[in-house]
Amino acid sequence: MTALGTGSTTPCGCGGASAPDLPTDGSRGTVCDPGPCSGDELAANPFLALRVAFGMLLGEDDFRVLMGNPRGKQMLHNAWLHGPGVVWGLGVKREGGELRVVPGLAVDGLGRELSLDTSWCVSLADWAAAWAARHPEPGHAPPDPGPSSEQTPPCPPASRIVEAWVLAEFAACPDRPVPALADPCDVTRRHDDFSRIVETARITIRSEAPAPWRPYHRVRVLLGLDEVRPGDRAGEEARCAAAEVARVPAPRRAPALLDAFRRLAALDATEQAPERAEGDACPPRAPVTEDHAAVVLARLTVEVTQYEECVRIGEVTLDAGVRTAVLPTTTVQELLCGLAPGLVGAPAAPDAGGPRLVPDSLAWSREHTVLSFDVTVPLAQGSAEPQGVEISSLSDAGRGWADDEVAGIRVSADGYRVKVDLDQRPAYETVRIRVRGTGSKPLYGKDPLVPFAGVVDGPPGTADEGNDAIITVRLPRVSATGRTEE
Repeated sequence: MTALGTGSTTPCGCGGASAPDLPTDGSRGTVCDPGPCSGDELAANPFLALRVAFGMLLGEDDFRVLMGNPRGKQMLHNAWLHGPGVVWGLGVKREGGELRVVPGLAVDGLGRELSLDTSWCVSLADWAAAWAARHPEPGHAPPDPGPSSEQTPPCPPASRIVEAWVLAEFAACPDRPVPALADPCDVTRRHDDFSRIVETARITIRSEAPAPWRPYHRVRVLLGLDEVRPGDRAGEEARCAAAEVARVPAPRRAPALLDAFRRLAALDATEQAPERAEGDACPPRAPVTEDHAAVVLARLTVEVTQYEECVRIGEVTLDAGVRTAVLPTTTVQELLCGLAPGLVGAPAAPDAGGPRLVPDSLAWSREHTVLSFDVTVPLAQGSAEPQGVEISSLSDAGRGWADDEVAGIRVSADGYRVKVDLDQRPAYETVRIRVRGTGSKPLYGKDPLVPFAGVVDGPPGTADEGNDAIITVRLPRVSATGRTEE
C-alpha cells in the first residue's frame, strides 16, 4: 500500500473470488461480490507541491505530485490528529456457517480511509480446516495397530480453542483501462493502462492483532487511564502531578488539572515520534508502519475439533468491543460537557465572604492555656462567644477524649486576631481545635455580616451557613498530675 510520504505500493487485493488459503496468519476471505485486484502506486507526499508556470509541459510525474500533496496532507491529519478506528458500520456477525462483515468505513494507522461497499464473507468450516492444516495437533492421530490382530482404540478427537482477530486493511484496485501511448520500438510496451484507482478495504483474519496506538502516556496516567510501569520515569512524573492536583481545593481543582494537562501533554508531544521499520531509508511521517496500520474489527474465538481429516467447528464467539471508534469532534465536545461535573465536582455556590482561619497563624502561649489565631476578615463585635470554639484532646493510653473548657474568647481591636483562653492546659497531647461556622452560635464576620467560612482555601460558605475549621495539633508532653498521661 501507499505509505505516507511516498508513492510506492505493494501488490494487494480487494477480495478476489475465493481464497484457497484461509489461515489466521494473514488470511484473505471471500468477498460476496468478488472482483480481482492488483496493486498500483498512489502518490501521497504532504510536503511536495506542484508549482505551475505559464507554458509548462506537464507530465505524469507532475500530476502525481499534484494529486499526492492534498492526499498526503489528509492522511497526515487523519493519522496523527484522529488515529485509527471505525467510523461507521463494519459489523462482524455469524450467519449460519459463515462469518460476515457488513459494509462500513474506517481510518487506518496511516490515515487512509477504508471503505467496504459490499459484505465480506468466509466459510467458518473452510477457515477452520485451513487453520488446522497449518497448526497440526501432535498426539491425536489414530495409532498404528501394527501386526497385532487386535485394534487399539483411537484417541478421542482433539478440541482446541482458537483466538483470532478480524482486521480491515487498505487495498487499492486499478480500474478502467484506456489506450496508452508507448514507444513503438519497445517490445514490452503496453497498449493500454488503468485510468482509475478504486480505494477499498480488504478483510483479513490473523492470529495476532496490531498493537494499539496509545500516545501521550503522561496524560493518560494523569487521568487514570494508564498504569505506571517499573522504571517508568514519565509515568512517575504524571503520577506526582495527579497527586498534586488532588490536593488542590475543589473550587480550584479544574484550573490546576488544566495546567498539569498542558504541561504533561507538551512533554509527551516532544517525545512523540513516528514508528520506524527496520531498514527504512527515508524518515517516516506516519505514527505507525504499514505492518501495524490495520484496524481491528472484532476478536474471534472458535472451538475447533479435529479427528484425522475431519475438522468441525463448535462454539463461535465474536467480541466487537475490542475495536476503536473514531468519534466526531462535536460528539466529543458534548460528551466532555456531560462528564465534566462528575470529573471536577458539581458547581459550587459562590462564597459569601465570611472570615477564614489562617492555619499558619495558630500559636500557643502561657503554658498552652491561651490559643491564638488570625482570621482573614474582621469579626463582628459580640459574635465570639465561648461556644464558638471547641477544644478536646485524645489520650494516647486509651483513656478516651477529654473536653477542655474554654473560659473566654478575646478579639483584637481590628477584629483580625482571636485569643482563646482555657481554664487549664489541654488534658492530653493530641489536641483537636474546632472553630465553629455552623450551629446556633458561630463566629460571624463584620462586613459582610455572614458566618465564619472555615480555613483558607476551604469550601465556600453561604450567607446562612458557614463551615467549621478543624485543626489537630500535638503538644509537648508535660508532667502535671491529673492532666497529662504518665
